[in-house]
Amino acid sequence: MLAELERKVLWLSTWMVHNANHIRPNIDGLKVGGHQASSASSVTLLTALYFHILNPADRIAVKPHSSPAFHAIQYLMGRQTREKLEQFRAWGGVQSYPSRTKDTVVVDFSGGSMGLPVGLTTFASVAQDYLRLKQLVPTSTPPGRMVALMGDAEFDEGNVFEAMLEGWKHDVRNLWWVIDYNRQSLDAVVTDRLFGRVDDIFRSTGWQVTVLKYGKKLQAAFEQQGGPALRQWIDDCPNSLYSALVYKGGASWREHLQQDIGTVPGITALLTAHDDAALHALMTNLAGHDLAAILEGFGAVDSDQPHCFIAYTIKGWGLPFAGHKDNHSGLMSVAQMAAFQQAQGIADGAEWEPLAGVRLPAERVQSYLRQVPYFLGNGQRPAAPTVAVPPTLAYQSTPSLSTQEGFGRILNELARTDGELAARVVTVSPDVTVSTNLGPWVNRRGIFDRRERADTFKAEQIISAQRWQVSPAGQHIELGIAENNLFLALAAFGLAGPLFGCRLLPVARFMIRSSCAGWTR
Repeated sequence: MLAELERKVLWLSTWMVHNANHIRPNIDGLKVGGHQASSASSVTLLTALYFHILNPADRIAVKPHSSPAFHAIQYLMGRQTREKLEQFRAWGGVQSYPSRTKDTVVVDFSGGSMGLPVGLTTFASVAQDYLRLKQLVPTSTPPGRMVALMGDAEFDEGNVFEAMLEGWKHDVRNLWWVIDYNRQSLDAVVTDRLFGRVDDIFRSTGWQVTVLKYGKKLQAAFEQQGGPALRQWIDDCPNSLYSALVYKGGASWREHLQQDIGTVPGITALLTAHDDAALHALMTNLAGHDLAAILEGFGAVDSDQPHCFIAYTIKGWGLPFAGHKDNHSGLMSVAQMAAFQQAQGIADGAEWEPLAGVRLPAERVQSYLRQVPYFLGNGQRPAAPTVAVPPTLAYQSTPSLSTQEGFGRILNELARTDGELAARVVTVSPDVTVSTNLGPWVNRRGIFDRRERADTFKAEQIISAQRWQVSPAGQHIELGIAENNLFLALAAFGLAGPLFGCRLLPVARFMIRSSCAGWTR
């Protein structure tokens, strides 16, 4: 079943881009684009996540360039319309990158800026813990997982590492980052050196790491005579050469394998047993395109510890320019699309039919889709009631004071109250709490942490104006000075209503230098 849904997602996402560039009326004749190759590399991962792994409580940030695949999935589930798909990247159509404000389907995290949605899932996890530990949302069911599907090139974004470190400081839980490791960025093939150490980076900040590298066909081949040598050859193969051979096909795989390890017992027999098409299918059987391997890896997670999955994939998987270093902005030609359509078994005129080309009975497929856990319900997030605001607040002004001090006094007076407004305010500051007059608020409301922590200075009877109790009851989030983390935390807590069903009112206090640096980035 999942394999058939995977084929449909690949077809619809590829056709969507083709329609926008080659079929839809185009007044100015300019290229529309759409990232067919980048979307294709994530199709199997998204199929596994949406149709099998995700639960209703989970939230997901989709790789921006996977937008066509994301909308294809929504279309198959009846959550998106054909008209919207036909207007891909046009006024009123589905967006280039999943957007909370412009797309009509549920988008948990907007995906316009590379790396930012990934970091946002970290703080969404913190926000979920904040709500659950305060019992502001039901706790009778397990917490949701905050999932990010990210491209490997997004690891060039510094905010990803900043969020990773801040998450470690806050003991983040229920967080999955799935790396679509297709080893190609916009301009070139990603360097081998980065991902030779990326697992160490995650483990050093408390993450578990699962490397999904080989599909079941390759795993079986490794068990045969000559298999260890074949595995070592692939492990040693540079990203650039592997990508080139993916593009060139079976004859080139055969030539290189025969030349490099052909004398190893068992290799000649393996090559003889596979024609060029079968050899190409074997050598490109990476785990990121093997549903069984993906489900096995995802299903092995048995804790709420943050988890990174490094899934080896192929950029342009299943398409004629798979592996080519120029495929990022590439588009399939009309002739290529015609051949692809024939291979998919889709008749002319049935290109948009949700189940056209599916090799299973339609009733069986529809029955399966109706039971997909993630999509159970009406497709909308729970509405968050508004927060009651008192008509007045006891506050005495003075003839002369700075706006910063005035705001600090207002928060201090609010902290004295027991109303709903005070309970829903959560303050956030990047290591400038005292210097921005948040001290009185924090003295009264405390600092949030998943566990209660002792105030050593108080225990040692050292006098301090800062009486900061650290516990799950706290209402202040103390961050480091990384500016983007401040903005991502504000976004995550501000989205608590649509994400989790309970509205919070995040308030940031920061220095001008932080705001300028954050806005600039």
